[in-house]
Amino acid sequence: MAVVVAVALAGCGGPGTEVAEEPAQGSPVAGHAHHFGVERIVTGLDRPTFVGAAPGDPGALWVLEQAGRVIRVEGDQHSVALDMTGAVSTGSEAGLLGVAFHPRFATNRRLYLHWSDLDGDTRVGEFVAEADGRTIAATPARELLMVDQPEENHNGGQLAFGPDGRLYLGLGDGGGAFDPKRTAQDPDRYLGKVLAVDVEAEPPSWDVVLTGLRNPWRFSFDPALGEMWVADVGQDHFEEVNRVRIELDEPAKNLGWSAYEGSRKLKDHELEGRGEVVQPVATYTHEDGCAVIGGFVYIGVALPELARRYVFGDFCSGNLWSLRGTPDGGATDLRRERAKVPQLTHIGQDADGEIVFASAAGFIYRAVPATN
Repeated sequence: MAVVVAVALAGCGGPGTEVAEEPAQGSPVAGHAHHFGVERIVTGLDRPTFVGAAPGDPGALWVLEQAGRVIRVEGDQHSVALDMTGAVSTGSEAGLLGVAFHPRFATNRRLYLHWSDLDGDTRVGEFVAEADGRTIAATPARELLMVDQPEENHNGGQLAFGPDGRLYLGLGDGGGAFDPKRTAQDPDRYLGKVLAVDVEAEPPSWDVVLTGLRNPWRFSFDPALGEMWVADVGQDHFEEVNRVRIELDEPAKNLGWSAYEGSRKLKDHELEGRGEVVQPVATYTHEDGCAVIGGFVYIGVALPELARRYVFGDFCSGNLWSLRGTPDGGATDLRRERAKVPQLTHIGQDADGEIVFASAAGFIYRAVPATN
């Protein structure tokens, strides 16, 4: 089976821009760990890009397929909750990329989808589930955003509600090697940014929350600390994980792209804007993978050795890592886990906060207690 998402997530090479002479600051790996194993629990999917739970539906997992279907999985039963395949482009990075269930989905049945339309442009819409909570009305109740995409790659993907109640969206820089249009540092463009909107507002008005991103495929929130963890897919050398405190009264923080790849300065690319520049708390080179897949800080109970550790991985190698945040906003004890998930596209949570993984090969896995 051809896996289109492989092109979407991998860093794009090319002659590009030379790096400056300063060495990159890597993140020391403390060693290996065996905090959990993985077991396959769902098969027969078509390039899943998301797996997670919906509020008020504890017995099911919800899955996005890149081609445009929303699938509800309960036990061995797969049901199509929504089929958008006729309205979704799937070239390169395009497709059905993100979903966020309203925090009150159990009562208001509202959810939000991020997809690429037939022209390849970004769309975000509000949808409403039917009374049974298992199917979704075929057309959006509202369109919240349309962003023109100049290329087929670097569309970002993640939608998630933050601890402030707003809906957050990650968008890539619009594609091409080394951000040729310098969109990520352009304060007047949505590309290369994390945005947020109050979904109760009419009309919706998006705010720029973070700038300087290349392709933030996945991010998550740690509500206990009011922080966002952002995994930004790299160019030719480095993948990075960023830990950012959300401060609504401060200018949008800057994660550095395309002036920096990881912690390495690039020639002829400069920082713009007034926001604080945030350096990554973890990086790895393309010897260990090619496209970082962000996860979340684990707060479940089934894997006590993993408590309060941030889990993330890589699409190309299937490697998984975990680390621990430090009180000063950094990270320590970065360890490569023994478990792997091939063609990893998403790390989600079930209704109990336990870890589930989506694989572009068509599978869903879950984390289970480690065995020797």
